[in-house]
Amino acid sequence: MKNCPSEQFFHLKKGVIMSIDEKCCCVKEPTGYIPIGRIIDKLDNLFAHNEMEEVGEVLRYWEKEARLLYDQKGLLEILSEEIGYYRKVGDKTRGLHAVDEALTILSCAYNESSVNTATIYLNAATTMKAFGKAEEAMPYYAKAKEMYERLLPQDDFRLAGLYNNYATALKDLEHYDEARENYLKAIKLLEAKEDVFGEIAVSYVNLAHLEYDDAFKNGKDADEKVDECLNKAYECLNNPRIKRDGNYAYICEKCAPAYEFFGYFLQKAELEKRANDIYNAK
Repeated sequence: MKNCPSEQFFHLKKGVIMSIDEKCCCVKEPTGYIPIGRIIDKLDNLFAHNEMEEVGEVLRYWEKEARLLYDQKGLLEILSEEIGYYRKVGDKTRGLHAVDEALTILSCAYNESSVNTATIYLNAATTMKAFGKAEEAMPYYAKAKEMYERLLPQDDFRLAGLYNNYATALKDLEHYDEARENYLKAIKLLEAKEDVFGEIAVSYVNLAHLEYDDAFKNGKDADEKVDECLNKAYECLNNPRIKRDGNYAYICEKCAPAYEFFGYFLQKAELEKRANDIYNAK
């Protein structure tokens, strides 16, 4: 971990952070605050229509504004959003830079135990894992897990996200039994709720890949388990009670490659069509 961030985090020149090490930004008084609530609403609307370039433009604009205002809390919120955004668009350089800066700020000024801090740790760990740094991400998954399980109700939706993402990192590290346990915890938590969540499908799709990888490593066949997982995922996505919004479209996009990988080409095409129909609806 880097040392406490200095004023270098708040000085920009043509989009490049200048290295000005005068005093710790943790004690720098802000001169104003960015409207984070309205920014998140704007981002949600853009994500719902898959306007990814515009999302990047909004984030970079408000990142600059937060720096100019010395709004460290606002900057941390924007960095957290950027961490997820750059993961989605596959921008490894910017994604890992945002992770590094957010973790540095947390270690300096926001090292308290809170749900918001845990969420940033989870977001950072998930992006690190997505860009091939699963081993390095594990301490941050552990931080997020400890805080979430201590601070959230046992049936909180956010715990399912933690278990699902943590399991994916464990799978990459070939810790198959522990990964399977966490996928099943996410599924059990979500299936116990009255609403139908598309994230259940994501967990089943991830579990299908796990069963395939585990069996392949041991020279076994997992066709039956894979088919069972994919069928359950598709049943969830076809449930008439599920809300078909921007999040549903994103989940369809996320699941479609798995159906293609396992030879379910009709399902893959249907999921892509559903996502496009939602994104193109005005």
